[in-house]
Amino acid sequence: MSKQMSLAALLTALLSMALAQSAATVQQIPVPRKPSKPYTFELITKSNASPYWLAVKEGADAAAAKFGVKLQFEAPASGTDLAAQIAMVNNAVTAGVTAIILAAQNPQALLNPVRSALAAHIPVITVDSGLSPNIADSFLATSNVGAAADLARYAATHLMGKSGQYAIIDFNHTSSTGIARPKGFELGMKSFSYITRDGPVLYSNNSISKSIALANNLLTEYPHLKLIYGANDRAALGPAEAVARSGSKVEVVGFDADLGEIKYVKSGVIKASILQSPYDMGYYAVLEALDVLQGTKVPKRIDTPYFLLTPSNLSTNAATKAIQQYAPSYKP
Repeated sequence: MSKQMSLAALLTALLSMALAQSAATVQQIPVPRKPSKPYTFELITKSNASPYWLAVKEGADAAAAKFGVKLQFEAPASGTDLAAQIAMVNNAVTAGVTAIILAAQNPQALLNPVRSALAAHIPVITVDSGLSPNIADSFLATSNVGAAADLARYAATHLMGKSGQYAIIDFNHTSSTGIARPKGFELGMKSFSYITRDGPVLYSNNSISKSIALANNLLTEYPHLKLIYGANDRAALGPAEAVARSGSKVEVVGFDADLGEIKYVKSGVIKASILQSPYDMGYYAVLEALDVLQGTKVPKRIDTPYFLLTPSNLSTNAATKAIQQYAPSYKP
């Protein structure tokens, strides 16, 4: 019970922080000067096992090359190895890097390592998953609550009919995104009194095999289930594979994308997915770090764009550009 109360309090704090801050957009980020001396930036993402984080790295690499910055990349093999990520931030501070770009696995556990960096006059830019409270110099991310609510409204309006049940498979319950995306989806569904949730929110721990097993259990346990929401790429791929293998009529919607998910959008198994802008997050995080180092005032919070991908808009130019955020070589 105390753990549930703690998570609820944390979610409330995160939502209040998001509402209290007026977010800028990437178009409003000042363009920095090319530094006159060597800079070394450390990019630390949640894991190195997802195309999403590799897309963040590609964006950061591109900006670093443009502005003559040396970029080092480090990430745990697993998105749940919190101890490893904390050690990576502490090691970057000890090594005296010029700036840190961080996707925090946990919004509170990374506070002390980030405080150490700031005390050492090392700027910290967070991307995708921030801190609570937001002590970083700047935070670039999708509005996860808003995007998930948009997805839920689309699912309720276009996929579920006049009644139905849905289920949620999340990737974890500790990161800010893992907390916000199910909450946003449920908020979006609250406008539709005839739709209810089956069972508790389930957690795949970023494992596709686990999300397949969870989805198979849902398909067996809830005969009236109409839709499964996977809150990230790993959590959406599992239900998609389970539905495809079983021939179930249950709809799947998700968050993020890789080429495996795009295959399921093309085949109609995944009916909708929120695509973020991971490449832009990495690119503009480097610019923000340079701005801080050059004494330019930067926005505390920056909302990056998102796109609601469906089978019907998959062939549009806008969809291609959104998918290329994850897979730059993608061609329709």
